[in-house]
Amino acid sequence: MRNIKTLLHSFIKSYSSLLFLNNVWVGLALLMIGFTNPSVAISGIFAVVFTIAFAELIEFKEAYLAQGFYIYNSLLVGMGIGYIFIPSLTSIVLIAMSAAFTFMFSFMLNRLFGAYKIPILSLPFSVVTMFIYLASLNYSGLFSTLINNSTHYDIELPLIISGFLKSFGTIFFLPTNIAGFLMLVVVLMFSRIIFVMALSGYYFGVLLHSYFIGSFIQALHDPYAFNYILVAVALCGVFLLPTIKNFFLSLIGVAISVFLTDAIAMLFNYYAIPVFTLPFNITVIVFIFILSITYYKGFNLEIKATPEYSLSNYLSRVFRFGSNPMQIALPFSGEWSVYQGFDDEWTHKGEYRYAYDFVKKKDGKTHKNDGLYAQDYYAFGESVLAPVSGYVVDARHDLVDNIIGEVDRINNWGNYIIIKSDEGFFVEISHLMQYSLSVKVGDYVQRNSVIAKCGNSGYSPEPHIHIQTQSVGVLGGFGSEFCFSEYIQNGELLFHTIPQKNSKITAVVSDRSISSRLHFILDDVFTYEVYEKQEYVEQVSFRVKMDAYSQFFLEDADENQLYFYNDYQQFYFYNYKGKESHLKMLFKIAPRIPFVSFCKVNFTDYLPLYVVKTKVEAMAREFLSMFNPNFYKEACRYTFDGKKISSKYGEVHLEPTNKALTLISYNTTQLRRKL
Repeated sequence: MRNIKTLLHSFIKSYSSLLFLNNVWVGLALLMIGFTNPSVAISGIFAVVFTIAFAELIEFKEAYLAQGFYIYNSLLVGMGIGYIFIPSLTSIVLIAMSAAFTFMFSFMLNRLFGAYKIPILSLPFSVVTMFIYLASLNYSGLFSTLINNSTHYDIELPLIISGFLKSFGTIFFLPTNIAGFLMLVVVLMFSRIIFVMALSGYYFGVLLHSYFIGSFIQALHDPYAFNYILVAVALCGVFLLPTIKNFFLSLIGVAISVFLTDAIAMLFNYYAIPVFTLPFNITVIVFIFILSITYYKGFNLEIKATPEYSLSNYLSRVFRFGSNPMQIALPFSGEWSVYQGFDDEWTHKGEYRYAYDFVKKKDGKTHKNDGLYAQDYYAFGESVLAPVSGYVVDARHDLVDNIIGEVDRINNWGNYIIIKSDEGFFVEISHLMQYSLSVKVGDYVQRNSVIAKCGNSGYSPEPHIHIQTQSVGVLGGFGSEFCFSEYIQNGELLFHTIPQKNSKITAVVSDRSISSRLHFILDDVFTYEVYEKQEYVEQVSFRVKMDAYSQFFLEDADENQLYFYNDYQQFYFYNYKGKESHLKMLFKIAPRIPFVSFCKVNFTDYLPLYVVKTKVEAMAREFLSMFNPNFYKEACRYTFDGKKISSKYGEVHLEPTNKALTLISYNTTQLRRKL
């Protein structure tokens, strides 16, 4: 028998999934609200129970069953039957058969749609229930159990409010003001974004529909207007990130669903088949398919429990680690100057605008003497480093370096090397010195390893390093936008950005000893003695653990979890789960530790709001960041000198030899590690 807890979680999750939420309490609340129509609630429960029993019978994998979308379609089918027929032996048999078929149909569609990364939504429910309603016309035994849903008790409200509440309740086959209001309260408690999108989608759709049919009252009475709500929420909050751009995109989706709803209703009315969620499914699936093949940037790639959590996760990642996946290291060591940047005034134009040129300067000049010879230039002969780890896919180094004042217009790129990075994109470096390549095609190079020397070959007015990223591994490929993973400018350590023209920047020299001290191993235990105002209070321990997704985290005795990652360039914390604790303070004090072999650097980090703000303020700013991402920004300044990292929140000391964070100090509290 499967784990009862997992099965119960799957049962409850199927209810919350109908409102795009992943929360046990939401599921329980919706289950209770369902009993405002006992027939709907009981039939839905039967459907879920039969689905889980069928999954047990065919020994369905537990990991699949834990995903709610394999069950919520069966739940909808059961509630749909319960909305029309009072539970009876005949209807229960029908629910059992349809639940099993819906479950298999959902799994099949998910496999087919999964090839295109398209969600199945409630399409299985729409299709299966359509066949059930058609078949029931021949089942005379069901006619005696027909329900008159108009007799249910409800409260009277103005139509403009009632229309929305009933439409919201109809998502659960509960088209009453009471059920709609209770569901709306649950949603408001857990997601303000869903609440706003539900209102926006409904009233925009109703207004547009009333324009077409010439009656606002009739549009408010439309029993299928709940499709507008579902479309708006799905396209701005769930599958797409809740942003202003996606807000207007969702309204376009709502507009499309308006005429789809009318068209399908006209077709289905001939057989007295309800429209259900078919307009919503068609609209959202088409949108997602089109946007996916155009590589739309507004996709929600990590769908979390709520839209707020998804947006918070996205913005935190963007502000802390950059939005551009093409992040490369500088192709040199020491201090260089920017000669040309993106879309610059000379050669970086059009399809080749995404490129950088670097030169070396001393006393404001790129050369000594009169600069008549290539050897006079400080950049000439300097080592060129691999900006990424990957395989060399193309290279050339037989071209002669130009005499100063001349350029090679035939071989524009000069001597060059193209590396396919481990991330899949290509990096091309040009104008290398003749015969200076230290690697060949097919070799694997490590980031920051020496691969050539700076030269003056090709269309090069003076010795410099030209670098660009491409989506193809051929010479002359169009450039792609990129950024530099880190560099130092005026004592400031900058991450995932690009420098301005003529600015002087210094490449980061990594200190591998720092990395080794922070390379924690599974089941490592770190024990600290806690002192408050120098008085001993207690002893705490943090254990290194790993979750089902192979993500490492520190966990304390209260099961608070602080997730971390070591990418051999920096150590950083990126997620926290739990209440106020020493681990949460550690996140605030030392969100990242750069492996910089440098006397002292300052840097800015942007912590998730839930780490640095109260729950109420974090919720408010998360919601406002839907309209302006800068509301989410919370800049925190840090100083690192190789031995300790400090900020306004406190400081953390590193053990110089062993792997350890030896002292964590904040306010009047100190955690001293027992070595």
